[in-house]
Amino acid sequence: MRSGLLAITIGLALAAPARADIGRGDAAYAQRAAGAAGGQADPGPIREAVRAYQAALAAEPESLEIRWKLLRALYFEGDFATADRAAEKALFERATALADESLTRLAERAGGALVGLSDAELRERLARAGIATSDVAALHFWSAVAWGAWSQSHGLLDAVREGVAERIYEQARLAHRLDPDLEQGGSLRLLSRLHAKLPRVPLVSGFVDRKQAEPLAAQTLERWPEHPGNRFLLALTWLELSPERRGEALALLGEVAASAPRASQQVEDAAVVIAAQERLAAEQARGGS
Repeated sequence: MRSGLLAITIGLALAAPARADIGRGDAAYAQRAAGAAGGQADPGPIREAVRAYQAALAAEPESLEIRWKLLRALYFEGDFATADRAAEKALFERATALADESLTRLAERAGGALVGLSDAELRERLARAGIATSDVAALHFWSAVAWGAWSQSHGLLDAVREGVAERIYEQARLAHRLDPDLEQGGSLRLLSRLHAKLPRVPLVSGFVDRKQAEPLAAQTLERWPEHPGNRFLLALTWLELSPERRGEALALLGEVAASAPRASQQVEDAAVVIAAQERLAAEQARGGS
């Protein structure tokens, strides 16, 4: 009994500073667009968020919430607040290491790996371990994003050969099963791009199905039309896989290129708008409207 009370007392002592650091990290993350120029963020706010989440993790290392928020911040810093390629690569290496360590800890707490379980088994396992499904979904999603960013810097063929691509695929699928609304279709966007872009290597990437890319992209846009990335995704998918829909794809690109970033996603949306403008200009230069 005394040992149980001692554990609770220690846990409460750790929780207070951790919660303060999480709050500091959340506040800094909310300010990540401060000083941004288009799709390039000032590194100050997001680095403050990373420092705060790291401090929180040191105080509460078992927290899945802290882990996925730190992953999210590392990804943002690497993708939107870092101009140096070597520094960007180093950030993604940190993120993938954190992702793997976090998923290993999760499996230990949950009594085994979660990938491969049925929906009922998955939710029962998490409920029995007292783990919030929302945190598990976010951890798998941002782990998939981290490995996706790693793949972009190392090459898609290497990602397939080293088993990274399948890992991203399984993590994105599990995240979608637990929280389909996460990041307004974020998991479906990942899955659509995997099916559209990954090379098919026998016995290694058999899960890749080009026929799935367009339906997933269309589903994402239909469910979350306010997200410019979903419109951009469908346009890219049509251009790459359905040349007969080129006109529709260019029209979608035009809509995205002329859109204004949302207040809550200024940097991310601005990057999508710029990418749409560049792709639209390139398509028009090579083949008309």
